[in-house]
Amino acid sequence: MTDIDSSSTYRPGQSVMCKIESAEPGGYNAVVIGSGLPPLADPAENDVENHHVLKAFLPSTEPLKIGQTVPATFVCMHNNRALMTFAFMLGTTERIQLSTDSDQDNAFAIWVDSYPSSQRLRRAIDLIMPAVSGKLYLELNCSTADSSKLLSELELANFTGCVKARSEEQKSRSAMLLYEGRVAGAIYGRKDAQETFAVEKAINLIKGDIAGVDTFLQVYELPADVVLAMSALFLGCPLAKDDSKAMLDYLDTTLVSIALTGETGCLTYSEDSSPDILVFINKGQPFGGYKIAAQEYVESAESLLSEIRKSEKGSIEAHILPEHLLSEAMTFGYKLHGTKA
Repeated sequence: MTDIDSSSTYRPGQSVMCKIESAEPGGYNAVVIGSGLPPLADPAENDVENHHVLKAFLPSTEPLKIGQTVPATFVCMHNNRALMTFAFMLGTTERIQLSTDSDQDNAFAIWVDSYPSSQRLRRAIDLIMPAVSGKLYLELNCSTADSSKLLSELELANFTGCVKARSEEQKSRSAMLLYEGRVAGAIYGRKDAQETFAVEKAINLIKGDIAGVDTFLQVYELPADVVLAMSALFLGCPLAKDDSKAMLDYLDTTLVSIALTGETGCLTYSEDSSPDILVFINKGQPFGGYKIAAQEYVESAESLLSEIRKSEKGSIEAHILPEHLLSEAMTFGYKLHGTKA
């Protein structure tokens, strides 16, 4: 079978049919049926329909059967492989069809609408690490600072780090994780709100608070590999849980599978209902982590994994960033400044 390296056949949002070929971390390896590509010159190399084969990654936490055919939505192409999603959220199809944005922007819009994420924590901003270096650390009051100018400057500077906000009027605590000037994760908590908010909603609530005069901000840098790993919790896809496996068995098999595929992502260990430890992974290799209650960055991932392995109870979850998200085929992250998230 011959691959292609072109996204010209499909546009973000186009519906296709995929045939499941094998399982992999976060979903399934699949091929697009009836890709509409020209026939191969050598019939011996053709697929069953005598066309080029378009390979695809289809994220899913639901079990699918090998050989099963499922409807999917094209997101983008990278390294000769398509990224797919299962379905739009209501309203996405019309928004993409009418969009004047680039294919890269539309690809991101489709992805985040298909995999909305919110994090449930005891306190809104616990999940986001404090500063680990003194390179840049600002504290300011929005009553005396131009917050709109600040966001614009962070965007233009391709800033990577965190913006934390505390609004006395809204009784809220919030944080935005930034990667190269765009929002790669956001958490918003308010005293009178029992619900948790998906990332885009959280961003808009934070921007509303920042526009207020009684809001206090902290701005600080974070290492890029840490930000990318943490962003998997917000913009990545979860790995399916195997309830038949013990926690430590699931941990070990997950680490092996992520290492084999070279994914970037994050493991969370929860003793009860909220995460207690994060383990960061870059291109398949654990490299550090974060103890949430202690607000402590730990450079040795192995020490954290050893601590988890000594635990008698708890649960493990894993999220990965498909490589397409960080490729030129997609604009990664929400817009920081302006009215459009």
